[in-house]
Amino acid sequence: MLQDYQIKQDQTRQMRFTRSKFRRINSLDLIPEDPSQESLAETSDMDSNAVNKDDRRQLIAQKSTLSISNGMRKVLLFWPNLLLNMIMVLVRFILYIPLSIAAPSFWLSALLWIFLKLVRIPIGLVKWIINSDAVSVQNASSNNKRTILISCGSTIQTLHLARNFYSSGARVVVFEFDGLFGLARFSTAVDKFYVVPRPSLNNVDSYIAALCHIIKKEKPTVYIPVCATSPAYYDALAKPHMELLGCASFIPGLAETTVLDDCLQLYQKCEAQSIPLPPHSLLSSSNDLWNMYDSGFISNFRNILVAVGVQGLIERYKYILPNSRRDFKFNHDISERNQWLLVRDLPGEHYITCTTVKDSRVVANVTCRVDHDTKNLLPVGKMESTNSEISEENQIDKWLKNFFAKIRFQRSINGHISFRLIKCQGTEEFLPFGVRVGVSLPYICYNRSHAQILCRTMKCVHRKQFNLANNNQDESTLATFGASWRWSAIERHSALAALDKREALFAYWDPLPYCAYYHFQLPLESVKMFLQRRRRSTKKLSPRIMPVH
Repeated sequence: MLQDYQIKQDQTRQMRFTRSKFRRINSLDLIPEDPSQESLAETSDMDSNAVNKDDRRQLIAQKSTLSISNGMRKVLLFWPNLLLNMIMVLVRFILYIPLSIAAPSFWLSALLWIFLKLVRIPIGLVKWIINSDAVSVQNASSNNKRTILISCGSTIQTLHLARNFYSSGARVVVFEFDGLFGLARFSTAVDKFYVVPRPSLNNVDSYIAALCHIIKKEKPTVYIPVCATSPAYYDALAKPHMELLGCASFIPGLAETTVLDDCLQLYQKCEAQSIPLPPHSLLSSSNDLWNMYDSGFISNFRNILVAVGVQGLIERYKYILPNSRRDFKFNHDISERNQWLLVRDLPGEHYITCTTVKDSRVVANVTCRVDHDTKNLLPVGKMESTNSEISEENQIDKWLKNFFAKIRFQRSINGHISFRLIKCQGTEEFLPFGVRVGVSLPYICYNRSHAQILCRTMKCVHRKQFNLANNNQDESTLATFGASWRWSAIERHSALAALDKREALFAYWDPLPYCAYYHFQLPLESVKMFLQRRRRSTKKLSPRIMPVH
């Protein structure tokens, strides 16, 4: 036991000795070798302390100056900040909150407008790239080209007009009214595209001035109005102003346009020449309409109420009348000043034509049948398998020639005219249901030969020379030539079920309008119709008679 205790004592002493030795070594490491280094370290510490004190004084001085400047700034900007906050509160409660709650269509329209502005740049670049291959050819033949001016650049028939004239060697300029989708803008066949103000009775002068500005700048030879998005009345007013500038307008004069576009004057002309008409009656007051209901004229057939006079020329109102008087709700005035024409829509097939008339003579015509269920236009021609369809088109051509042979105007007529005819089930005869001046949708059955013969009749010279219709050519030769290219044009659409199919719009050398129509115009039209239906539902308007398109 004693030995164990001594062993433990020896171990503890040894451990204490090693600890003391280690402490000496560490303390020796801390002692500087040179005594001058210790003095230098002490002076550096004193200098650093002095520098820190100076920095602290500077920081304190800077903080004091900043606090003084911030205080002065708050005092000076107090009233401007107060006014700005008041303005922002007013803007929020007056504009932002009402628009966000009551008019979400405003923001949707703004987004669509911004989107179209952003998309226009790449589309213009793609169009320039596609059209750059033909730049050299166009520059070489630019002196021999004639410029054609066309209206209504948002319609398909205008696009086909531009393509046909471009293929015939003409330079095409198109314009459209402000607020409508410029479909022809995307076509490589269109050299220039303009936007003009929409014509109305209040701004006729501005519309004519815009057309004259385009004519002075582009020097077109012929102006061809389509009249699909605006009445032909305004183009007839602008015709003498355009002809004074050297641009021939392919449209009848004002008096002739008034007779053709006004259903009442047209029917009076037909009655004077013993041309068969559907049953009709002129309404000068509301009592005349009630008498028609009481006599049973309306109850058994489909009847259309057509505006006549100025509102018929400009507004082009057409409404379907209900068979029962209880369901009749009408928001327009019926009086001696605002007369209406009641026309009976007889059972039978409906046909729409696109007739080209030169010197009151039919030089070209295409006809489409209106489908009762879908309201699509079906081309009538060689594509039809039955002989009855071909005979019907011949009957329509004979009716058109008979119409222009009997109906006399003050001057000869030049222009495109669209007739709507009814083939009665009982009598099998064709009756005129309405006439509109301008290029209608059946025009897309034409090919570029129509543009060539049209420019020949207008005495235009194109790049390609065709000795097909000169001044000494008689009517039979012209009709034979017209029939040959008309059949070939309709055969081109033989695979189509209707004119509104995508194949009628697509062209391999001009693909951008196809994409713009189906990816921009149709979606925007759907959004527009949705907003209009929503606006009607919120306003809770009284139900109106549906218009006839």
